[in-house]
Amino acid sequence: MTTDLDGIIAHYHSLLDEALARDTFAVLNAGMRERGMLVGPQRDQPICPVMRPRFITRVQYDTLLHAAALVGRAIRAVSAAALTEPALLAPYRLTPVERELLAIDPGYPGAMAFGRLDGLLAPDGAWCWFTEANVESPIGIGYDEALASLFDQTQIMAAFRETFHATALLVRQGLQQTLLDAYRAWGGRGTPTVAIVDFPDVATWSEIEYLQQRFEADGLPTVVCTPDDLQYQGGRLYVETRLADGGASWRPVDLVYRRLLQHEFLAMYDLHHPLIRAYADRVVCVVNPFRTRPAHTRLIMWLLSDDEGPAGGILDAGSAMAVARHVPWTRLVRRGTTRYQGERVDLLDFARRHRERLALKPNDAYGGAEVIFGWETAPLDWEGALERALEEPSILQERIPAPEERYPIWSDDEGLSLDLYYVNSSPCLYGDRALGCLTRIAAATPDRSTGGSPAPPTFLVEP
Repeated sequence: MTTDLDGIIAHYHSLLDEALARDTFAVLNAGMRERGMLVGPQRDQPICPVMRPRFITRVQYDTLLHAAALVGRAIRAVSAAALTEPALLAPYRLTPVERELLAIDPGYPGAMAFGRLDGLLAPDGAWCWFTEANVESPIGIGYDEALASLFDQTQIMAAFRETFHATALLVRQGLQQTLLDAYRAWGGRGTPTVAIVDFPDVATWSEIEYLQQRFEADGLPTVVCTPDDLQYQGGRLYVETRLADGGASWRPVDLVYRRLLQHEFLAMYDLHHPLIRAYADRVVCVVNPFRTRPAHTRLIMWLLSDDEGPAGGILDAGSAMAVARHVPWTRLVRRGTTRYQGERVDLLDFARRHRERLALKPNDAYGGAEVIFGWETAPLDWEGALERALEEPSILQERIPAPEERYPIWSDDEGLSLDLYYVNSSPCLYGDRALGCLTRIAAATPDRSTGGSPAPPTFLVEP
């Protein structure tokens, strides 16, 4: 029996014929629409349009978790130091309000309790690189579990399991335990009432509702609400809940799972909002805390990568070695010199001459927004982008070629096809450990794109 990734994928694809592909698509499509797992401008496209989960081997998974745990430790060290080191904070150009919010002690140590790394993993597990850190409020944890349960309902997975063990990775349980661990470290006792807080128009509201259901099923009282539903009075934070008769009641909250992003919150509210007041007064535990910015934005990858930068000397030998092995060469865009593979170079001149190996990323953009790939950009456009990057914090990062896999697609017009996708691997960081692997794929052939960033669930596959 083959245990290499190509052989495992080929076996799954060999089980699909036109009829089974049609049935698999029908099951998955109906399940995602029923649960509201839809994306796109009109929110009418299933979040997973492909008919195969992402498969990961034991060798790959071990490589991913080992690398993520070490890089996660480095991120925690640098971001914690940034809370008190002006030189580390200076490149972020924080506003006075952001600085004031950063200074509030959440009641437990560090700048983050959990997060997600975004990276690239070799098909044979020989290497792993992390290009970004999403440690403010990463999405996808609930979607991954819900999608795995949908795939488990298909005939194709039953047939596949006659040859291989396929185990869904339990990332949601890690999130739930981390929330409780932070609550205990904050000083909480007993079983807290949890409020999952986000804005009402977010595309991921269905994932939030799924997490609420799973938390409740595990005995953790949970309510989903918006910032406008919160009230602070009498030394308690309350959330307004609507009653069946049209009335309302106020429910006390002990633990806030913060899904809303800080910059979006500050665009609408000030520090007198009930959530911030309760947070500052230590009457509610907020996870993640409102101090993740040094760890969350793209500058953290520069601080890790550049041993001549302001974070040089903070990392221990093990963390520094892990960064060298698993974080691509990354530099803050600025005038002056730096080192590339041991050679002293002028940064901007180097970037002009080697655009085909570099990506340019604004610090505050989210996801793939505004990222410029030098290998896809004309020289004059690249030159202009570099000049603009000097005005706002941005990074240059060396290109790591993305692994590719084929995934089955079904359409009523074209039937079954196997399309090529780039694959992104995102392990979750829960405290000191790494767990699971969230997956994003992107169409390698633009005119075959299914829209959005498809997110198949990840299964660990073994003989």
